[in-house]
Amino acid sequence: MSIARRETEISVLVGHEPPEASATGVIAWYSDIKVVTMRSYCDRDGVVLLLVTTKAVKTSQVLKAAGFQCQFNPVVLIGPIYRSGWASPIGDELTNAGIEVLYSYTSHIERDRHYLVFKTSDDDSAIRVLTTGSSFPSLANNDSQPEQWMAITEGSSSFRQVRSPMSN
Repeated sequence: MSIARRETEISVLVGHEPPEASATGVIAWYSDIKVVTMRSYCDRDGVVLLLVTTKAVKTSQVLKAAGFQCQFNPVVLIGPIYRSGWASPIGDELTNAGIEVLYSYTSHIERDRHYLVFKTSDDDSAIRVLTTGSSFPSLANNDSQPEQWMAITEGSSSFRQVRSPMSN
């Protein structure tokens, strides 16, 4: 499977469902649905839960049956990657290619397995840039050393990353 691919993100409006319902609790009843990414935020309508799962249509169906309001959004999913620090250089690469990043977030459900989610103005072009651009060889190389990805991040981003004086 490609490290950068189109996926379906489910936006779940939380707060208007029956009080005994929990979106993650509902999903947990279905062993064939795996949550790949999860992120939440608040807006004027309440709490919104963003999910990428292995079965988007089924996830939406079971959540709607439990009383949740859901919407689908196409997104670009990158991962799994085993190092952090990729969001900024990837965002820069997309911007330099003339692709607007509408929003992005990082998610890690499992330890050391990170996923990046990008919603762009042109997801197909974003995937093409990400699979052929300058960041892709390093991104796809899961054995890269931290010094290599830090050099890429520092060299391609307007944000300067500095190593912490504290040891890990």
